[in-house]
Amino acid sequence: MVQTRTLVNAIIGAVISVVASFIPGSTVLGGAVAGFLEGPDERAGAIAGALAGAITFIPFLIFGFFLAGFFSLGLIGGFPIEGVVLFTFVIFSFGFFLLLYTVGLSLLGGYLGAYLAREYPDRHRQTRETVGFDTNETARRSDAPSTRDDEFGESSTFDTGFEDSSDRADDRDAQRERDRDSDREV
Repeated sequence: MVQTRTLVNAIIGAVISVVASFIPGSTVLGGAVAGFLEGPDERAGAIAGALAGAITFIPFLIFGFFLAGFFSLGLIGGFPIEGVVLFTFVIFSFGFFLLLYTVGLSLLGGYLGAYLAREYPDRHRQTRETVGFDTNETARRSDAPSTRDDEFGESSTFDTGFEDSSDRADDRDAQRERDRDSDREV
């Protein structure tokens, strides 16, 4: 089941996709934002990106229904049934291609965004704080082992079990204090 946070991230990504729709591949950008906000887990980022693509597709779907309805008014009495069936097939084929384009590229963007969130955890934390999301949950989720390490046969520090999670939390708290002190000095 999709969590509320994932849905919110997907809506943010969809809004960015629609606003930047004049840019080719804007669905990748929207999916990347949704995946980046979702967090360092690539699977969760891909899901958020795919949801962003599905939400982005809704305006295209509504526009397509109105366009098909407008053109079908002239087709009802004047064309043979074969022409209407061919026209319907073309409309559905184009809609299916647009769905694959929108959702597929958003899914790719979501995966890439989650990858960037894992590679740049400080920027990810700062972005989530700026947007107003809880960053404590993200810190807990980022401690989970990555499936990417398992795929390539690499071992991470989490897999060895030698690193204590409370030490990492203390290190993060100390880093936050140093950041606050440096901001006050400036």
